[in-house]
Amino acid sequence: MPLDFNPDTVRRRLEGLGPAPCLLGLSGGGDSTALLLIAAGWARRQGATLIPVVIDHAIRPESAGEADRAARRARQLGLSPAIIRWEGEKPATGLQAAARDFRLQTFARLAHRHGAKTVLLGHTRDDQAETVWMRLQAGGGPDALCGMAMHSALPLWPEGRGVSIYRPLLDISRAQLRAWLTEQDESWVNDPSNDNRTFTRVRNRQTLARLAAEGFDPDALCALSEKFRAVRTQISEAAAREIMTSMTLLGWGGVRLPPDMAVAPHALKIMDAARSAASGDPVSRPEASRRLLAAFQAGKPATAGGAALTRHREDWYLVRDPGAVSGRADGTSDPVSFIEAGNVRIWDGRFEISGRNAQINCLGKAYPREISAESLAGIPPVARPGLPLMRPPGGVAGIPGITAETGGLAKWLAPELICRNLFEDRPPAWFDMQLRDETAQGSQ
Repeated sequence: MPLDFNPDTVRRRLEGLGPAPCLLGLSGGGDSTALLLIAAGWARRQGATLIPVVIDHAIRPESAGEADRAARRARQLGLSPAIIRWEGEKPATGLQAAARDFRLQTFARLAHRHGAKTVLLGHTRDDQAETVWMRLQAGGGPDALCGMAMHSALPLWPEGRGVSIYRPLLDISRAQLRAWLTEQDESWVNDPSNDNRTFTRVRNRQTLARLAAEGFDPDALCALSEKFRAVRTQISEAAAREIMTSMTLLGWGGVRLPPDMAVAPHALKIMDAARSAASGDPVSRPEASRRLLAAFQAGKPATAGGAALTRHREDWYLVRDPGAVSGRADGTSDPVSFIEAGNVRIWDGRFEISGRNAQINCLGKAYPREISAESLAGIPPVARPGLPLMRPPGGVAGIPGITAETGGLAKWLAPELICRNLFEDRPPAWFDMQLRDETAQGSQ
């Protein structure tokens, strides 16, 4: 691949972003510095708000000075960066995973604070090759070998709801960016942790460098990821069509499964998406969904991945595992805390709560007098303890999707959960629009 590249290619990609403010992850390294320079020019011409976010992980003594240097360069470009320091003790193991979690939480919090919809990250083609290689080494399946997507949802639910990651440099090499920075007379920080063999990614990066010296082209890993991504998109779209034509989404949080789903093409993908809707967890959990599918094929109930498979009145359902809702297995009605995603409260990852002062608990086993046994007759017994019981201020207790008293106070997020599960990238417009509007045959 030639070392020269045209930054206008990246600027044109940025022009496709909407009017909302953008965050930009800025470490001061070569990749994020190149992205900063290009994005700053785009924001200046477009009149867009760009907020560089410099995260000081406070792992090395030099990190504070490096963060200040990165922020200073952003200010020179007319931007107002935010420096966030990771305070407190660091874990003895899993340091990089913990640092990643801190970054994601920080991006989600700042995005909601500033009304941002997109986080720009400087991942390159080299990062993509390293990611695919690491997942290959770990025995990852086809989904894992898809690597990173240029567009994806912020992988944090529900705190990251409504926030996307955009990697406009993903098909550009690290060497190209550094050559361009040198031409611009720009400098960047070389983080010594990038040479620390304690970290798995560093060891794999060095392995790829040795293989490249022997003639292996790491770009082949990127090409492999693109092929797997194309296959996954086809499978996801086929699963989406099956969901829309044969699966029933019930407003209280249950999914009625079609009797022939076990033999449907891509049944595992369909089951995984249904599990996401029932559990409030949009992340693909193939092992959990495989256990649920095997139980469905055998005609036996099962629990896995936060969902319960159960039969009721000749039909099979996926519902929330009530023990997973409260974190207890005794079916009590202890409250479940809300998670704030911007100005919206999300309960149990499943329901958006618009009534600011409404109380909400698990229904549990001791029903209040407002809830009759008859009103619950159509709901599988295993699902009932985990149903959300809402009580508006001065109002009557009710259950979303069952009683009229909670109308407009809670919305089940099944369409969004299914979309996030099936489509790491942006979902096809036909699926997103039809499922959200509930116009598809079979969805209710």
